[in-house]
Formats: sequence, structure tokens, C-alpha cells
Amino acid sequence: MKTGISRLRLTNFRSYPELDLSLGETGNPIAFFGPNGAGKTNILEAISYLTAGRGLRSAKLSDIGHRMGENVYPLWTVTANLYSPFGEHVIGTGMVAGADRRQIRIDGKSTTHQADLAEVFRCLWLTPAQDRLFCGDPNARRRFLDRIVQAFDPMHANRLADYQAALKQWLCLLREGRLDNAWLSGLEQQLVENGIAVAASRLDIVERLSKYLSVSEDPSFPSAEIQLVGMLEKALMTQSAVMVEDLFLGHLQSARKICAEGGNVTGPHTSDFVVIHKQQNRSADLCSTGEQKALLLSIILAEMRAQMAEQGKCPVLLLDEVAAHLDKQRRGTLFEILLTRPAQVFMTTTDQAIFADFTGQIDQFDVQEKREIIKVA
Repeated sequence: MKTGISRLRLTNFRSYPELDLSLGETGNPIAFFGPNGAGKTNILEAISYLTAGRGLRSAKLSDIGHRMGENVYPLWTVTANLYSPFGEHVIGTGMVAGADRRQIRIDGKSTTHQADLAEVFRCLWLTPAQDRLFCGDPNARRRFLDRIVQAFDPMHANRLADYQAALKQWLCLLREGRLDNAWLSGLEQQLVENGIAVAASRLDIVERLSKYLSVSEDPSFPSAEIQLVGMLEKALMTQSAVMVEDLFLGHLQSARKICAEGGNVTGPHTSDFVVIHKQQNRSADLCSTGEQKALLLSIILAEMRAQMAEQGKCPVLLLDEVAAHLDKQRRGTLFEILLTRPAQVFMTTTDQAIFADFTGQIDQFDVQEKREIIKVA
């Protein structure tokens, strides 16, 4: 039995005032096709909010509510019925009235910890915005890697959030000239503890994924060599965690003056995730757009294999505009691989014809401009 969603319900989410979508328990990959603007990506985004974080668009929670003309309905909800070999669950999330945060319910019980969602549901995604991930801002590459780390270690998101909050407060104190040594020292201790933990978790996942990336599932997809480049990561590879803690604390203390004058400090918030195309011995940013998309898919597929092998669970995969930049051979190979995965895969496209060779193996839904969704027989 696979892992997946049998029913998805949305209220006031993006373009959907109401949606109750029955998906069944076939375990087949699910494809949504239709014209641009029909609401395909909105469905995948809704599913992405069933995990911790800010969803596949990283949108503000207050911007997600349904809009109709001048009317805005900010209190949105997403609810899903899950099935897996380990049991069935009902999970839901939505906007809290009067607060910029979301509430979470798992099997009828409320929780304030987003990490609790990972105990019953995990997912990964690729979107068109990531197709040139290796050529853009390192922030995007860190977010991509942190999503993978979080799929293995749900507490990673909490440590990262604590690190970012302490860093913001530390920089604010320095730049406003509030040089309270006790306050700054306390924040620096938080930065050290959480920063080392974040860097160590990233290194651990890079090492574990490398084992699965060394064996390609199909020659159509390139082998990727992945690396972390950063001060803490480099130090942790050769020194004990205690020694690196002292190193980072000294670095923060010596950077006080620079940051007070508007400068910045190095840490896990400046590290970079580097990918090499092994067959071509070429950095991913120098590869074609199609090769970059194939490298991203290789990493995601390796992550799914790693979770299944090491944890007995496989994350649901969301592929927005799955056909973009992939030739026909690679698309066919990808679909064949996805059919073997023990978890659901959700895909979107404007061109239904790309699934022609997989009729009966991929459940297809026609998303029409009037927000009607019709399953294709």
C-alpha cells in the first residue's frame, strides 16, 4: 500500500472558495492539466501547507485567502484524508483569525508545533521558479536544501527559525547602538547552539544523500555531486563540535563592530549548496536549463529513496509544470520511475498529451477555467 491523500478539501484558498476533491487510494501518480490560470498550482500549494513552513510559493499567510472582486476572504483552510501502510489520518491547517499564523489539527487535536505534521505527512516539491536554482540567489539554494533536511529531521525547521530570530535581534541591537553586553552574549550563545546544529544537520543530509546519488536510477538523469560551502561546515568536517562552537562564538564577538557599522557576519545563513554534474564534471550553474532541471530531479529522487531505505517512509512529491525543460525521453523515464515510488506524486501541466503513453497508470484531472475539476476516465 502506498502513502497518499484520498480526499482534499479547500475553503477560501486562492482561486477556490470551496473545493472537495476525491482522489481515491489507487496510489497512482496524479496529474492536473488545464490552461494557465485555471488553478492547478493552487492545489499543489494547498498540499504543501500540510507540512511545516511557508508552502511552495513562500507566500504571506494573509495573501492566500480567496479574492472575488473587492471582497477578500482571509480565513482559509486546507484539510486532507491520508492513507499509508501505517494507518489513516485527517490533518488540517488554516489561517487564525486576528493573527498572522496558522492553526494545525491532526486527527481532531490541535497543536502549535508545525513539526508535528511531519509525523504523519511529508512532502517535497519542485516548481518552475526552481528551474534556474543554481544560477540565482544562494538563499533559494539553502531553502531547497533545508526542505530536504526537514523531510528527514522535522526539528531542523525549529532550529533554523530560532537561529534566524536570534540573528535578526542581534543585528538590530548592534545597528541601533544598544550595546548591552549581557544581552548580546545571550543572543550569541543562541546563535552558536542553533547555528552549529543547523550546519551539522545539513552536512549529515549531504553525506547521506551522496550515497544514493552515486548510483543513478537511469542514465537519462545525470549523477549529481553535492557539497556545502561555508565557514561552519568546513570547520565541522575537521574539528569537534566543541571546537567549532568556540570558533563561531569568537567570530561573532569579533564581528560586533563590523555589524554595528552596517556590515554582515558569516554563518549558516551565508552558506551555499553547490551541485556538480558528475558526468560532465561541470558546475550546475554552467549547465543548460534542461540539465539543471534533471539534476534537481536526481536529487529529489535520491531523497525519496533515502527516506524509504532509512526510515521506511516516502514523501509525497509535488511537481509543478513537470514537463518544463525536459525532453520526451526524460519525461517518459521520469514517469516510469515515479510509478514505482511508494508515495503519491502530484503533477501539473498545460499539455495533457505528455501523459498519452501512460493512460490508466496516471490519474488525470481536467482543471477548467471555471474552477471545475473533472477526472478523466
